[in-house]
Amino acid sequence: MAVKLVKPINHKKVVKITNQDFEAKMRELRVNSDIAVAVSGGPDSLALMHLSNRYALNNKFNLTVLSIDHGIRAESSKEIVWLEKIAKKNKINFYSTKLKKKINSSNTLSKARTLRYEALSKYCNKKKIKFLLTAHHLDDEIENFLMRLVRGSGIKGLSSLKVKSRYKNTKLILVRPLLEYSKKSLIQYLSEQKQSYLNDRTNYNNKYDRSRIRKLSQQLIQEGLSKVRFKNVLKNLKNANNAINTAVSNYLEEQVKLNEKKIISFRSKEFINLPEEIQHRVLVKLCRFAGKSNKVPRSRSIQELINSIVKEKSFKRTLNSCTFVGQ
Repeated sequence: MAVKLVKPINHKKVVKITNQDFEAKMRELRVNSDIAVAVSGGPDSLALMHLSNRYALNNKFNLTVLSIDHGIRAESSKEIVWLEKIAKKNKINFYSTKLKKKINSSNTLSKARTLRYEALSKYCNKKKIKFLLTAHHLDDEIENFLMRLVRGSGIKGLSSLKVKSRYKNTKLILVRPLLEYSKKSLIQYLSEQKQSYLNDRTNYNNKYDRSRIRKLSQQLIQEGLSKVRFKNVLKNLKNANNAINTAVSNYLEEQVKLNEKKIISFRSKEFINLPEEIQHRVLVKLCRFAGKSNKVPRSRSIQELINSIVKEKSFKRTLNSCTFVGQ
């Protein structure tokens, strides 16, 4: 199967991104050493590759393009070959690998994403690359918001895409410098670079929930819920989430004690007076600190533990390999 390329459209009425804009954003995010960019061949990741290349050259950092072949589509191997040619043409280091695990799951895209990040993280840690850039943009954030909304997520889930975060418990820092730009903005940038891009047909397959949500987001935008309004909603949610995180950190610092026997203690009276959302996050942090750090306890289990602390004078519950005792 041949590689299908798309010629970028020079969209006129979009917020343009320039190399200077990107340079300023990267400096703001303190991306100050060698970087890797996850590239699939779509317009967003190719735009990020070109922007990152200019930034790396200006600042004398090493740049590596990383591409993962999931083996989901028949043409994926040929697309990797095409990507490698593009990278070599621009004198960029290139690395690719094919996932060995077969993905036979009802949640194919989610599983593929998990395996992709594991492979990317493994390479970066091996090569001691501190920053991994991904091309998530405003459209992705809107889709993510709608998917979480359908699932009944709270503030944390609805504002989950962070511009900068640590990958699990590794030293790798994930950076998403394009969150404020739409996909059309990135395509417009590619038109200036005269760079064609790959067409991923899974983006239009209704078998995947993200494809269906993508169509829903377009319908909502047509009904008047513009991307600017979406952007404002997401900003407000992130501000609220940051405020809650600050309250959680303050409580942990002031009220939670760790003694010489490595027993964590806190007064139930002060805990009971906390808003429920802060109670929930405090317990999650304690579970991950003292128990399984790579596992997030189920919301239902956390709520049952909160009920025990609030309503029972004495209790004993085990959660995430942590034992909570009320007395």
